[in-house]
Amino acid sequence: MAPALRLRWVLRWLVTAAAWGALCGGGRAHTPSLTPVLTPPCPTHCICLSQSQVVCNSATLRGVPSALSAGVTQLSLSRADLRVLRSDAFAHLRQLRRLALDACNLTRIRPFAFRGLPRLRELYIQHTPLATVDAFAFAALQNITSIVLTHNRIAQIEGYAFAGTNFIKLISLRNNPIKRILAHAFSGLNDVAQIELPSGIRSIEPQAFAGLEGVGVLELAYMDLPAVLPDTFRGLVRVGRLALRESDLGIVRVGAFDGLQRIDILEICNNKIDGIEELSLVQNNSVNTFKLTGNHMLETPEAVILEVENIVIRGNHVPCECGRDPLANPLALTQDFPDENFCISPLKVRGRSLGSVGAGSAGCRGEAGGSARARAAGAGARPRDALSSPRLALTAATLVFLASS
Repeated sequence: MAPALRLRWVLRWLVTAAAWGALCGGGRAHTPSLTPVLTPPCPTHCICLSQSQVVCNSATLRGVPSALSAGVTQLSLSRADLRVLRSDAFAHLRQLRRLALDACNLTRIRPFAFRGLPRLRELYIQHTPLATVDAFAFAALQNITSIVLTHNRIAQIEGYAFAGTNFIKLISLRNNPIKRILAHAFSGLNDVAQIELPSGIRSIEPQAFAGLEGVGVLELAYMDLPAVLPDTFRGLVRVGRLALRESDLGIVRVGAFDGLQRIDILEICNNKIDGIEELSLVQNNSVNTFKLTGNHMLETPEAVILEVENIVIRGNHVPCECGRDPLANPLALTQDFPDENFCISPLKVRGRSLGSVGAGSAGCRGEAGGSARARAAGAGARPRDALSSPRLALTAATLVFLASS
């Protein structure tokens, strides 16, 4: 073979080999793998809507499924036969964002049951037989949006139940038979937009809110208290609005608001108040606005000290003492106090403004002063006194008749 022809043949072979290699290599690079991607099977008693959404609403399920994919973000265990949640019960589901435990047979939540869920945003536990929120049951939840605990049988919240939990928009405890709030029930809970408590609370222990810092709205309504005890609000710090409303507050004891700090608005409205031993808000409390409106007080307050920037006192019904200057009332701290507050007693002036009841008022003639309770206590003695005069007159007439005869 001629040298020129042999060289041409070699070059053609090299070009063909290079082209074939490039073609085969490219084919291997872009050929899809035929190996199947293995995904965890859906656990028994569950329906996996996707790899991230799982529903396990089975009454035969008695524990948190351990075979769930670590990528689950939404999990419902409603109607499951879960009776006790152990500590770190969901630690294998660190991607979880929404957890529903509604209508299951839950009776106990162990300390730190929800620890290890850094992405959890919504937690729902409703319509269960849960009777007590144990200490640290909801501890160490960070950046959660809402904890909804409505329509359970919760009667008691133990101290430090929410300790270490921060930055929450809502904690709702409505529609639970809570009768008593224990000391330090909310200690260690910080930066909550709103706490919703149920109606019917009958006792709030001193320092019940101690260690609770940073609340947007804390509303206590429809309570039936024998008294607001000393140090009830001690340790409660940085609140947007604290409201006591539509309740029977009993007697407001000396020191009830001691230790309360950095409150934007404090409202006491539309309550029945048997008596106020002392209403004291000094500069250390740092209350910006105090509103006392629409209350019915059976006793005139004994001592009122309000070192507050803005004061609103209107629409209250207080005992009136006929002939007494209404500005002598310890609550007379605003210019319009006599005209915007009203008499609850005596009967003849009930409903009239304090300013209209002065010395010589026709409505006051023949009426005794003092409190409504004192007059009610003495009312039973009046009929006996009223009967004594006719009897004396009859006896005198009889003696005159006998003497003349």
